[in-house]
Amino acid sequence: MSRGDLGFPTMRNPRRKILLLTLGLVLFNLACTANTPPPGGDKLTLPRQVFLVRHTEREVDGEDPPLVAAGEARAQALAEALRDAGITRIVTTQWRRTRDTAQPLAKLLRIMPQVIPVHDGKARENIDETAAAVRRYPGETVLIVGHITVTGVIAALGGPRLPTICDNVYSDLFLFTPAAGDGGLTHMHYGAAEDISPRCRISRPMD
Repeated sequence: MSRGDLGFPTMRNPRRKILLLTLGLVLFNLACTANTPPPGGDKLTLPRQVFLVRHTEREVDGEDPPLVAAGEARAQALAEALRDAGITRIVTTQWRRTRDTAQPLAKLLRIMPQVIPVHDGKARENIDETAAAVRRYPGETVLIVGHITVTGVIAALGGPRLPTICDNVYSDLFLFTPAAGDGGLTHMHYGAAEDISPRCRISRPMD
């Protein structure tokens, strides 16, 4: 089973146990490399760990559409995957699809998500504002539920620059340890399997 497909196990083991075991190993390995601050960043003013996902499947029509049944199921899968990950803060945008994606985990952990509004045509500003908000949680473990540009927050926090998530992909789960810099990124998948085309598989940073 490849590292990038940990949410889609082909073995008969329970999916959540596999993902949690992997997260445990990843967190241990990253803790061993987290003593070097990333270029241009002070590790004392950065969160300890940052999980990042795009919102789950939603209705196509409407100004602020709700999740569809598949999206609701994936949101529940996210809560199951991250319930024991030590998350202390949750950040969403103002749109219903991100708030509803975060809701099952927020309810489980009794966390009130922080809403960072995003604005059309201002992707760079939206990324910077989200990164600035996350920096206000030094030493904490944060979940960010955003949109297809959520990968930009990783670079804004000192990590590698990744492409935006393809519009038809919802299963990406990123774990970034800012203190480890470029080496602090792990890419996983969670929830129901998707048929992801090669061009949409985020496997390496952009040139």
